[in-house]
Parts: sequence; structure tokens; C-alpha cells
Amino acid sequence: MARFSFLHATLFLCAALTARALVLAERAPPLVPHVDATSIDISPNAAGAYPRLARLADGTLIGSYTTSASGSKTLTLSRSTNGGQSFTALSTIATSPGDLDNAFLLQLGDGTVLAAFRNHDLDSNGNPTYYRLTVCSSSDNGASWTYLSQIAERAATSTKNGLWEPWMRLSADGAVQVYYASENAGNDQDILMQMSTDGGASWGKPVTVAGGTTTGRDGMPGCANFYGGLMCVFETTEGTNGRFVVKSVISTDDGVNWGQRSPVYAPADTSRNAGAPQIAATTDGTLVTSFMTDEDASVTGWPNVGAAFKIVTSAGEGGWAHKTEVSPAQSSWPGLLGQEDGSVLGCAGHDGEGAVCHKITFTS
Repeated sequence: MARFSFLHATLFLCAALTARALVLAERAPPLVPHVDATSIDISPNAAGAYPRLARLADGTLIGSYTTSASGSKTLTLSRSTNGGQSFTALSTIATSPGDLDNAFLLQLGDGTVLAAFRNHDLDSNGNPTYYRLTVCSSSDNGASWTYLSQIAERAATSTKNGLWEPWMRLSADGAVQVYYASENAGNDQDILMQMSTDGGASWGKPVTVAGGTTTGRDGMPGCANFYGGLMCVFETTEGTNGRFVVKSVISTDDGVNWGQRSPVYAPADTSRNAGAPQIAATTDGTLVTSFMTDEDASVTGWPNVGAAFKIVTSAGEGGWAHKTEVSPAQSSWPGLLGQEDGSVLGCAGHDGEGAVCHKITFTS
């Protein structure tokens, strides 16, 4: 009995300490970002749009971006072997005269690298006729690619029904989860998630992550683990008369169920926008959310004119603080990657500069 009492007391103490640690983490002051002015070009010798980074098991970073030439688009890759200080050309995933964009990379436990992207057919006027979210795979760290599967596909209809912006992660049990935007109509779009238990070769039925009970264009999903579970951020026009703001939802069961829809960032000027968010976690658990916003622009034309790349950091209890500009207008479709040294790389497409990143460090 004494032994049982000691064990019971020890477990109670451990649980109490864990709960206290979570409270302290939740109430910890937000970290202050500091942006290094040095530009890191991940699109050598090319203009690059929609930049995204992935870290491989050997420490190599791979950067993806979209290039355009002679009426076709190409999903292009570069590589860094020095922690993101510089990048060299690596390979291409695919080329198409259609609407090819939104590449996102993920390495599996067996070393295979997946690339998910939008892959739409267009008519002679540039209007979509068929929507696809496609996955290709690489067994040589991104040097070469082969077709693997279609996550989702459907013919275009007179009512908007597009598929956009896939984002991938590994669940706790090693399954691949892909999050993406699915249009219901011109004014309504949901975030869906599908899961693969065979390395991306086939996909289960969609789960609604956000938008199922609201009307608005929920899009551009990105997710990160934190002390309370899994948070996904996205842009939405819910209740805004068409302008974009950033919101989040939370899952406490690794992506199966979602709730706690909450604001992340909205410009004070209700005629301006904040959208295209992504999210990353620092090594100490602080969440960093990025977005592009035209809130400071004298001339706007959302999303292509006047949008700067900014971030905010988590302030605990659902708050966000320390808004910081990473790069000025025009900075398009920014992405984030948390680094093992506690920093974050923030990347965006820039007119005339290509896909450029900046290192972001943090102090308390």
C-alpha cells in the first residue's frame, strides 16, 4: 500500500508539473523578431513565385518555386547544403502549359520526398477546365521525380469548384496528411484534409478542417504543432465584405477533429487585406505566423500590388504580438521554415528579384 501511495503521489506530482509547464508556456511573453537584412535568393538565375522550403533528414534544405517561360510554368527546385545561407539549382518537378503552381515538399520516414501541387487544365482563354492536386515522388533527395497520385480531381463547372494550395505534414503515426482549399462557390471555400497511409500512393476521404459552418473563402492553409495540439492558419473573407483576414483552428487529436476558430490578424483599416498565411514553430515552442498585407500601401491592387510580408508571434492564450515586416511591397505568397538553431527562414516572391528569403531570429 505504501508503494502504491508513493507511485500515486509521484504520478500526481508529474501531472501537476506538466499542467504548470503548459500554463507557463501559454503565458510566456512572445518572442521579439529580428529580421536579417541579407537577402538569400533560392531561385538562382530565375524569377520565382510561391517559394517554400523543406528540410531533409541529412540537413539539406530544398527550396521550391514556380517559374514561367514560353507560355508554360515549371515547378523548380534549388538546394542548400549550408543551412540556408545560399542555394544552387537542383531539378524540376514538372512543366505544363496549364495552371501549375503551389508546390509543397515533405520527406517521409523512408527518405522518399513528396511534392504536392496544383495541376489544372486551361482553355484557350485561360479559364480552368479541369482541377487536380497532384503528387510526385523522389527517391534521390529531389534530384529526379516521378508521378505518384492525384489527391483530388474534378472537372470545372459553372459554379466555382477549384482545388488549391496543398500543404503536407506527417501525423504522429507516420501517415501523410494533406491540407488544401476546396471551392464551393465564388464566395465560399473550405479547408479540407485527406490522409494517406501508403506514402501518398492513395488518399482517404476528406475531413473538413475549417469553413464547414461558415461562409467565406477559407484558403492557404498551413499548420504547426504547439503545446496545445496542432494549429492551422488560413485566410478567409468570413464576415468581411470580401476582404481577407487571417484566422486559425486547433486540433487536439492530431488533425482528426477541429475547432476553436479564432482571429490571428486583421488590418485596422477594414478596406485593406491580410492573407496568404503560413505558420512555423521555433525550437522553444513559439508560433510564428506570416502573411502578406496591403495595410500600409498608398497604391493597392490586392493581392498583386502593395502587399508587404509581415509576421506576428504567439503571445499565449490565443493572442498574437510583435508585428514585424520581413520585406516590403511587393512581397507575394510568403512561406516559413523553422530552423534547428531557433531561427526561422521567411521567403517570398519579389518582382524582379525572384524568390528571396531572410533569416529571422528572436529574443525574449
